[in-house]
Amino acid sequence: MDNKKRQDDYLVLSDYSGHPKSEKNSDFTIFVKDGEHYFAMLDKNGDVAFRSEGYKSEASRDNGIESVIKNRTIEERYSISEAFNKFFVSLKAGNNQEIAKSGVINSKAEAEAYILFLLGKSKTYGKAVKSAASVGAAAVTGKIISVKRNQIGETRNVISETRNQIGETRNLIGENRRQIGETRNLVNTNKKVTKYAGAGAVAALGAMSFAGMSQISTGGPEKIKEKAPAKVGGWWPLLLFLLPLLLFLIPIPVAVPPAAIAWKAIPIVVPAKKCDCDALTHPIFKIPNEEPPKSTFILGRAPEYGNSHGLTTVQFYNKLKKAYEGSSMEKRFLDGIFKQMGYENGFKDATADLFTEVTIPQGINANLGTKVTHKTVYRKMETKGKDREAFRIKAANYCDFHFMKTCGNHMYYRENCKLSS
Repeated sequence: MDNKKRQDDYLVLSDYSGHPKSEKNSDFTIFVKDGEHYFAMLDKNGDVAFRSEGYKSEASRDNGIESVIKNRTIEERYSISEAFNKFFVSLKAGNNQEIAKSGVINSKAEAEAYILFLLGKSKTYGKAVKSAASVGAAAVTGKIISVKRNQIGETRNVISETRNQIGETRNLIGENRRQIGETRNLVNTNKKVTKYAGAGAVAALGAMSFAGMSQISTGGPEKIKEKAPAKVGGWWPLLLFLLPLLLFLIPIPVAVPPAAIAWKAIPIVVPAKKCDCDALTHPIFKIPNEEPPKSTFILGRAPEYGNSHGLTTVQFYNKLKKAYEGSSMEKRFLDGIFKQMGYENGFKDATADLFTEVTIPQGINANLGTKVTHKTVYRKMETKGKDREAFRIKAANYCDFHFMKTCGNHMYYRENCKLSS
């Protein structure tokens, strides 16, 4: 399990072998290299189980050994990370800070089996990897399945809610179509009424014309009086009788007031709110205008809050809350971020429902956190796969913030910004 490349502030695994054991703790070896003090924890087979980073003094190195001894019996203090398709087992202190790291392990199953071996839950490691791995994998898989089921349940609720909204929208469209149909019928009825009224007027004019023609053909009114019984006894009396009846039967069109036609209001789309990116003053939120000097391809080498891929949004919020309540440094850091996001009381105003799971775009320029000291560097994010997954925090001023899942490092990039005037 030799690591050919230096990771973070660790040496390659071969540098930790062949050194004298500590007088106080026989399962630890100690040595000095390049002016820094290192230790290695040995497993039951005498192999290097954990490596330390370099310490400036013997006293601080010995404190590191004591921290390993204190935490190595607690299963929750172990975590597995991945880099270059290889795996590492890390041991963390109660404040979530990494205190020791294994060498390269070929698979996640072997890493899980090795944790069981170090905890004393498995007597052998190597030939018995498969059986031990199955036990460890079953436990870890059970936790993952539980988390995934919760996420699937939440997704189904969202889908159900979306379907209800689609159904309501379809009902609204159907109602509007029905009202449009009724309006068209009303217009057609008015057209018919006007048509029939016109026909009645034409009939009346025809009758009058016929009467005029009768006058001409009979030689005028005087002739009509003389020959009325013979000439006026045809169509003229019948038309005079039918005209009032026709006008009585045809309804007079009545204009329908606009208020009688009920229309449902169509929702007005309000433009999305924008972040005033240029007005942000916190250093983490100040993105330089030039291209970043370096690109980041892999996360996890300098973790801030640690690997959080197995956590839900609620669990990650609780993780930050625990750090906030346990350290004055974390309190200052998180308060500064949340106040810049528009929350007057800082992290105290945060709630779990502000957190969502997202995948960030590839190739963005961003300010990226590094190490537990919350240092910020300017990088081009060229990460892939799981290293693009993050927790997004909704800001009160629409300037959203992220924490990357792989390492728990903070990340901010300019998005949803107002256009400069």
